[in-house]
Amino acid sequence: MKRLLLAAALAALTASCALDPKIAEQSTLYVDVHVKRNNPSVYVQPMNAPTRPFKAVVLPFAVQQDITNARHLSKQLTEVFANTWMQDQVFPAIFYEPSQEGLSNEQAILVGRDRGADCVVVGRLAYILAGGTRSDSAVSLSFEIIDVNSGQRIWSMAQAGRMDPDRSADFVLFKRESRMPQDPLWSIMTALGHDTGGAIKKWNTGMQYQSPGATSAPVSIPKDHAPPPPPKAPLQSSKLEN
Repeated sequence: MKRLLLAAALAALTASCALDPKIAEQSTLYVDVHVKRNNPSVYVQPMNAPTRPFKAVVLPFAVQQDITNARHLSKQLTEVFANTWMQDQVFPAIFYEPSQEGLSNEQAILVGRDRGADCVVVGRLAYILAGGTRSDSAVSLSFEIIDVNSGQRIWSMAQAGRMDPDRSADFVLFKRESRMPQDPLWSIMTALGHDTGGAIKKWNTGMQYQSPGATSAPVSIPKDHAPPPPPKAPLQSSKLEN
């Protein structure tokens, strides 16, 4: 009887050792990093939708940091922003003018009128952090939309976005690692363009939009406003240059 019990114990021990999992190589699970941001802050917005959809001219956003390649970043990041609005059809026509930089609001209005647009978009890039694929990247922007006929500010908005590679985590069967895009700044500006353009598109297509706490500004459109001359062809979409 004792021999039978000993044999059974040895068999159980042998079986338990055979079933013990052994990991020869740990798998890696890659998780794409998303743009972290809050909802856009709306400071000024129109009370009424326009009688017809507006066309817009976008000018390079001014970089407010003392950084190298400020002019290059201004043009490239604004181009990404404008192209995102083009893709989302925020306005029926959007024209980006990269050469018209550093203008006052009065000068920007003249550019908008010359291009046959109804409004001009001017903005500022308050903060830019370019960390590449291995460190944090961030963008903080604000912009205003000005009616070129009345000179009135009809929209004022601001938003910021950030991307940071989270720390990797080791688990028993796999390891999780964050994967940053090749151009984080492009991803951030695209996300900010999608977010801010949504409310403006609703307004421009006749759908009323109201943000709590925002100041309303009326849209002034003369009844005898003649159709504008044909504007320049819009800029095609492109990503940031290396």
